[in-house]
Amino acid sequence: MEQHLRLENHWLACMAAAGGGARVTRIVGGMTVANPHIAGLAFNFIALRGGQPARLPAVLEIGGTLLAACGRPPAVFLSPASGDMVQLGAALTDLGWRRLVQQSVLVRPLSPADRLEVSGGAISVESVTPDLVPLWSRTLVEAYGVDPITAEALTEAWESVLRSPGEGARSLGCLARLDGRPAGTGLLWMQSGTAGLYCGAVMPEHRRQGIHRATVHYRLSAAAAAGCTAATLQTEAGSPVERLCTGELGFSVAYRRELWAPSHPGNLAAL
Repeated sequence: MEQHLRLENHWLACMAAAGGGARVTRIVGGMTVANPHIAGLAFNFIALRGGQPARLPAVLEIGGTLLAACGRPPAVFLSPASGDMVQLGAALTDLGWRRLVQQSVLVRPLSPADRLEVSGGAISVESVTPDLVPLWSRTLVEAYGVDPITAEALTEAWESVLRSPGEGARSLGCLARLDGRPAGTGLLWMQSGTAGLYCGAVMPEHRRQGIHRATVHYRLSAAAAAGCTAATLQTEAGSPVERLCTGELGFSVAYRRELWAPSHPGNLAAL
């Protein structure tokens, strides 16, 4: 459980850093991350902590009110740090909520000896300097294939993390090219000896050509050189990224994390 809490707190701190900083409020049964600058469920949510199913209505009401004050809809992240995920999931279902996403949180150890092959052949990876940030952002949103409104929030969120990673943290963006053309992105967020890997995106026409592997290697090598002792990332459970990372890149599944939202927006008001 100690590892679960450490990784959850690391991820939460990174999400809270987006947009120049969110309002993180501790409440009985969890905490709320409400970002007045950045929209999106990844940056605005209730993270349950040691929750009791019977107390859920009160936690959801308080957390939902804090999110609504920033104009954000209610959302909940469940993890082993939340308590019994099966019982809490059943309680959320009874309250009219539904699970949107199940993530695998992956982890692997790092040592100063980790110097991984980054590029080969037509693939190259470089650090994102200020002049490369616009190209990095365009590649990221095109690779994700998001709509213009989502793309704007996504760009603002991650560019802000690159510029200002938060207290005690460091960040590094990387851009992969294939035959000189932008092909993929990655972001490294480091704090307290743990390296978080984010924004791992590959352009559709360049998938299955080693781009993601190259950006992961680049970030792991940079994290090891910076003295980090562990690396973590999250991806959709059962995804090709999970299979690549656990099968070839030295990661293991630490635990699952779930994102929940009301089936109908009006449900929260009835609690």
